Amino acid sequence: MVERELQMTMSSPTGGGRRRTGRALGVFATVCVGLLALLRAHAAETVPPEEPPLSPGSETVVVLPDTEVYAMRKPHIFRAQLQWIRDRITARRIVAVLHVGDITNRNTDPEWQVARSSFDLIEGRIPYVLAFGNHDFDGQAGRTSLGNKYFKVSELSKWPGFGEVFEPGKLDNHYQWVTIQGRKWLVLSLEMGPRNAVIDWANAVLTRHADSPVIVVTHAYLFRNNERYDHRRGAQRATPHGAYGEGADGEELWERLIRKHPNVMMVTCGHVASGYAGYRRDEGDYGNTVHQMLCDYESLKGGGQGFLRLLEFLPDGKTVQVRTYSPVTHQVNPVNPALETYTFELGGPTRREPRPALPADGEPLTRGPIHRFSFNGAGSDGAVLADSAGKSNGVIRAPKGDARLNGQGQLVLDASDGGIGGLGPLVAGRQAVSVEAWFTPTTNVYNWARVVNFEGTQGDRFWYGFRTFNTHRAELVAGGHNEDIQTKGVPVEVGKPAHVVMTYDEHGGPNGTPLLCSYFNGFPQGAMQTGIKLSALAIADGCVGPFTGLFDEVRVYDFPLSAKQVRSNYVVGPEVVTSIP
Repeated sequence: MVERELQMTMSSPTGGGRRRTGRALGVFATVCVGLLALLRAHAAETVPPEEPPLSPGSETVVVLPDTEVYAMRKPHIFRAQLQWIRDRITARRIVAVLHVGDITNRNTDPEWQVARSSFDLIEGRIPYVLAFGNHDFDGQAGRTSLGNKYFKVSELSKWPGFGEVFEPGKLDNHYQWVTIQGRKWLVLSLEMGPRNAVIDWANAVLTRHADSPVIVVTHAYLFRNNERYDHRRGAQRATPHGAYGEGADGEELWERLIRKHPNVMMVTCGHVASGYAGYRRDEGDYGNTVHQMLCDYESLKGGGQGFLRLLEFLPDGKTVQVRTYSPVTHQVNPVNPALETYTFELGGPTRREPRPALPADGEPLTRGPIHRFSFNGAGSDGAVLADSAGKSNGVIRAPKGDARLNGQGQLVLDASDGGIGGLGPLVAGRQAVSVEAWFTPTTNVYNWARVVNFEGTQGDRFWYGFRTFNTHRAELVAGGHNEDIQTKGVPVEVGKPAHVVMTYDEHGGPNGTPLLCSYFNGFPQGAMQTGIKLSALAIADGCVGPFTGLFDEVRVYDFPLSAKQVRSNYVVGPEVVTSIP
């Protein structure tokens, strides 16, 4: 309106305008043109961009990230999210809504009333599945949630697609059926940190419906950096492990439930407010690809952004387009575009039988010898250090100096000790090898301390050690030239067990080049193409230590472990050999 009035003033001057001098009129016109330019620029800034287009023929599942901030103090945003969904059920072919939990902030009646009134906008129009997060419970072992007062099982169970609940009258753990592109999907909702009995129930449900593809919705599963919550990796903020007494974290849920079923296709979660978004995919035991997604925007710019995760299932039945969009700010890709907009393909099972179970009796499943040194016995002189490959007698030397076996299956070392030696022949001349060690640091002061070290008289070396307590590395040295994978900022704690692996494959890199890989606590820290050939190094000796700490076990493999094998070994610990070919 203002722009139109300015245009009229300029084109139809009044009588007073006719009495103005030509110069005054020119100045007035210049000012008006400037104002018009400003108005047009402002209009361009405030016009919201178009919503992400829907791929032709796609059907949409909307994932609702944590809404606790909205339920507590910004109910208009909660309502705006559900209103947008309602308004686009037909246009975007929305078939379901999945809430990842923390629906409320303090599990209070007013907050649940906000949630209830918001979901009333889609009630009876499309199915929705709610997961309860830690903020949706009262914090007690009984896990009481007012959500069951406002979302009654007795009412929701009338829906045609409603399945079963774990506990009568409680929505905390349940499943529903959702039809996507003409196929029935089972959507399984699990509580924050599922209890043992809940996991047993979920295993039975997925086994009973093995022919149906599955989406698992739970609150806390992925942590930062696309990693699953895993209490064995050290302190992780707000972990679900041990929640309310016996809660399972992400890694426990993966091992005990998700990886075990050929029909699990996806997992979606929230909870990590500082993480915003995450994605990883892993292969289940039957060869099925499991896509795992995190979305939580409650702390983005103080909350109030209203982002939704849109999963568009394309008509080909296998492609899923992932987008993130806010109907409040009309924004897309708020943090990391690579984790906000991407496409993946659903991959079903490739095997009829699951991958062989990890051995429970310690018998190795390998494609080559494992030289396994478990530090049993007591004292230092003449102690037997068992090599499972049967070569310890002529290869490994007993502990030197003050190094000793403590009678509890551990080798006790100090930086001044010689450790144990004689391991050189296990590495010398090899084209492929892996070295693995479980140990516990007993001090936080390290200066080029060696966990395992293989060296020669000419300064050649293949080793894993600590440059400082917080900087550790896997390294190759040939004739004074060194190439290494250096790890910084990875938690290492005094008194806390650690697990390191370095692998070498002379033909494992691109075009058959040598490849060095490093792992810490089951996760890769780097892979490096190197020009150094281990087989050409003048390795004369090899030892464990000197290192101030306790060693539980050291292994030398005649082949490079894969990332999955390293992870399996870390998960079960040093007492079981799990390296599967």
